[in-house]
Amino acid sequence: MNIREDEDIKIAPKTFKPNRPPLDSGEEAARQFLEQKELGNIEKARELGASFAQAVINLEDGPVAERGKKRTQRELHNQIVLYSYIVNRVIADHSPNSIVAQSCLGVFYKTVEAASAELFSHISDMAAFSLYVLCERSKNRTDDEIGVIYAELCDFDGREEIIAEGNAFYRRIYAYCAEKIGGVEFK
Repeated sequence: MNIREDEDIKIAPKTFKPNRPPLDSGEEAARQFLEQKELGNIEKARELGASFAQAVINLEDGPVAERGKKRTQRELHNQIVLYSYIVNRVIADHSPNSIVAQSCLGVFYKTVEAASAELFSHISDMAAFSLYVLCERSKNRTDDEIGVIYAELCDFDGREEIIAEGNAFYRRIYAYCAEKIGGVEFK
């Protein structure tokens, strides 16, 4: 054997790592999900999603109920839509990452759907929901505009007491949901 024949052979260093192709987006998402699961964040997110669902399922007498308040079916429907929007917004604003957020929202929607097809149709009213999203993305947005949209959806355009009621509901439910998610110790 000629020594010159071995010149093209390279010796791997002690810290040799084989070249691996980069993970595709699906593999990366699966890796991140497993990481969040190992940290216990997925289970916490699922519990939080179920808790948010129970609050809307028990809207008449649960932790977010307005005791003694008479509402029309249209008002109740729009409070449920607004509640759903707020849950989505709080989760987006306060979740440590999108995997935790999606886990929480997935359980929220599945729990509501399992409890009541009618209630699920309320929280799935994308036309009304979209108005709140558009308001959120508006450059001139103020939280008081939520009440204006709420009043319009309830067919009480411009009625100050309904606008104030919508704004108060928004602030109260946002604070409730933010407190709930703030009490979860994500890692």
